[in-house]
Amino acid sequence: RYTNHNPAQQQTNANMASSSDNKKDEHEHIHEGQVRRSISIRLIRHGESQNNQVYRDARRIYGGGTPDFDLQGWLQYVDDRRSADPGLSDIGRIQAKKLAQYLEPHLTNQASRPVRFVVSPMRRTIETILPTLVALNNSNIDTGESDKEGACNVMINGFYHESEGCHTREKVEPGMNAQQINASLLNPAFVNNASFEGFVSGEENGWWAHANGPENRPQSEVR
Repeated sequence: RYTNHNPAQQQTNANMASSSDNKKDEHEHIHEGQVRRSISIRLIRHGESQNNQVYRDARRIYGGGTPDFDLQGWLQYVDDRRSADPGLSDIGRIQAKKLAQYLEPHLTNQASRPVRFVVSPMRRTIETILPTLVALNNSNIDTGESDKEGACNVMINGFYHESEGCHTREKVEPGMNAQQINASLLNPAFVNNASFEGFVSGEENGWWAHANGPENRPQSEVR
């Protein structure tokens, strides 16, 4: 049996025991179900875009990956249908609904109000989160909290977008402005108090209206 006769070590051990007792006392004051201050950040990628569906359809129609591949037909089909700022594909809309089914109960039961969302101005990202916003707002009504602070606090941030920005074959596309985003996407989902940041040319202009062309890598890194 080893006995420690070092007074300094004995004092350290005593301090550790005291610290452990204090932590135990602190935990004893935390009751099950008690709300504790914390911050949870979830990073969510957008669902599949309509452009992905265009490429998939073109591959099927024009024999992509086969000896009969019609390259010119494929290129024409894609050029006629590809968008600089696409919405969600059929698969993407299913993914957005699945996301809402996962997030809504977690955020309703675990998050304080309002739940804060920072969203890219690109159409597919807003469409991805819309079902979740609708579900949270409906949950707020169902629980009788609609007269209190809203369920969601939404910021559309113009600095959060795909590398290269918004363009069609090097031609700048302005993207949606604040009024268009509100009217076509947010307001129908009963999100009426969104804020807008990072619209360099102003909220009245599209989020990419200030650009002279596609964003290059150094510009992307600065942003």
